[in-house]
Amino acid sequence: MKLIPETIKDFGYLKIFDLYSDTELKSIWKEIFYLDCVMDKMDGQSTIDMEDLRAPTDSGGSKMSGEGLFLDNIYRNREHSAILSSNRKLFTDEDISKSIRDTHPSNDNQYKCINRDLTLLNRYSNTQEYAPHTDSATFTAITILLHKPKQVAGGDFNFPDYDISFGCKNNSCLIFPSWVSHSVSKLRCFGEARRYSIAQLMFV
Repeated sequence: MKLIPETIKDFGYLKIFDLYSDTELKSIWKEIFYLDCVMDKMDGQSTIDMEDLRAPTDSGGSKMSGEGLFLDNIYRNREHSAILSSNRKLFTDEDISKSIRDTHPSNDNQYKCINRDLTLLNRYSNTQEYAPHTDSATFTAITILLHKPKQVAGGDFNFPDYDISFGCKNNSCLIFPSWVSHSVSKLRCFGEARRYSIAQLMFV
């Protein structure tokens, strides 16, 4: 796991590469492929809970064109989910916690006070994207997972107001204040290739 803290004028954020171990990824992918069966039946739609959390367009639709599931409503016990149990490391790993808190004074005050989070699994297929938006939370953590990475292009994660792009790297994570506008560029993929993201909305 490689941590890269960044600070710009307005805020601080943390880039993490190789967030999950091979063992963790094996269990996470097994769960994702199971949940694919649910998302396949959604035909580009979100669950009701997801729709309430996503940024709306001016016409009331969703700014995201992919599918998504609100995992906290699927599992009564977090330990039954590889995703929900593995993503605890964003809070329990001392190096991660210290790195994000050190990026900006406001992060130090708020990150250590997080007492609730929600987890969303999003799936992007060819031509899908997420227009610029902000989240109704204190911090957002986005973990990118690519199925058949060599067949995926685009799908870059961006801070458009700051002209910052993070690309689309498998098993990478970004933690940042939720008020920062962010987006996902249009995905180009072939065959069964997909871009998934595990989004954690963190609250104080």
